[in-house]
Amino acid sequence: MEVPKASRYVAGLLALTGIMGIEILAVDQVLRETALTHFYGLVLFVVIDFIVAAFVIARPTKIAFTSAALWGLLRIIIQLADVYQAHSLGMRYTEFANYLFNPTLTTPPNPAGVPGAIIDLILLLELVVFVIAWRARSSTTPKP
Repeated sequence: MEVPKASRYVAGLLALTGIMGIEILAVDQVLRETALTHFYGLVLFVVIDFIVAAFVIARPTKIAFTSAALWGLLRIIIQLADVYQAHSLGMRYTEFANYLFNPTLTTPPNPAGVPGAIIDLILLLELVVFVIAWRARSSTTPKP
């Protein structure tokens, strides 16, 4: 895979996940009202998405692609592990997993599919980021 093309793909996907994170922050009233630590955690995720995207565009090197791949993988792991925080929100694990990942769930006052549909898409895009960045990392020659 051509490195500049991979750089554009990875950065674009990371920026898109950042934008989707902003969308969750804007419309997920349940998050804002019941889980402020998760809200601020998502703010941090969005910031890191944009920083890593800028890094990959500015310097499409092996370290930039490695950073993007590891961030994508870490974000997937953290999002899935978030289910284990259910007790802190007074929910069962299955209820919280349903809230986080069910794209058809409506949790008033949130619109339908928020956050489930967006989080599911973020997870898929982060998986694509991981694959593309890891392949680009492997095909990038170190710069002196």
